[in-house]
Amino acid sequence: MMVRLHSKKWTLLVSVAVVFGSVALHAADNPVNTVFVKTELYIWNRFSDFLQVLRCGVAAGPAIGAEVAITEYAQLGAYAARERGVEFPHFLPPLWLVPYVEDEPILRHHAGVYRTTSFGPWRRENTLIEERRFRRAPADLRAQLGLGLGQVYVNVDSMAVADFFAGVVGIDLQSDDEDLDPNARRYPADQLGRGVTNVCAGIIEVPFNMMQVTKDRGDFAGATTGVAQGVWRFLVRETVGVVEVITFPMGWPAIIDPEYPFLPGRSTDWGVNTPTFMRHF
Repeated sequence: MMVRLHSKKWTLLVSVAVVFGSVALHAADNPVNTVFVKTELYIWNRFSDFLQVLRCGVAAGPAIGAEVAITEYAQLGAYAARERGVEFPHFLPPLWLVPYVEDEPILRHHAGVYRTTSFGPWRRENTLIEERRFRRAPADLRAQLGLGLGQVYVNVDSMAVADFFAGVVGIDLQSDDEDLDPNARRYPADQLGRGVTNVCAGIIEVPFNMMQVTKDRGDFAGATTGVAQGVWRFLVRETVGVVEVITFPMGWPAIIDPEYPFLPGRSTDWGVNTPTFMRHF
């Protein structure tokens, strides 16, 4: 009874894998791929917009004073500094990879002597040269503190906030969203189906290779070379399948050729291609 139940489980597992593989195999022009890619792009753009909301900075050099502002119409502060500073997107350096990928500058340097006094909409400063201070925009919310030999700066970009919420409903206020590249062919639905199939049905490689090698080279070769070859290919399919399932949003081409373990009429020819992500970097 236990053997029969175990056999039924394997039959069900392989059947599910066959369904996934069959759908993915005929999915080259499947609109599901387009839905996947557009959804990924939407999530990427909203994440990128969110990361643009906060700008931060630090500076070294003699400084004294502070300033806070809720737009340029509600400011209060006074400070003087002779500084060399750097401005960056936020305090999470690993996520600086996002602007890097989008070819946006990550760091903005400034240096020089700068003095200012502000109250409400009124401001007096010693110079209008922007390269001597941290950036500010009319609608930003910001705070800055200079004490001794350093300064810290935090700025909330109000336009980026508006762009983020507008982007949720499909409006790109700042025209900075990434668009689909018509030259880039990505098939995430194919990759997901292929990965699930390889994970669930990779074991088929063992009996298949035993039968194929037996057919081509005889029983002894099938029982030795066929088994060893099948086990190796099974392990490779399982590993590649897991990688493909985890990374399916990338929509990479197949790593294993043949890409499915049960393609009709396949021979014993087999190969592992260099993954696309390794060729690109």
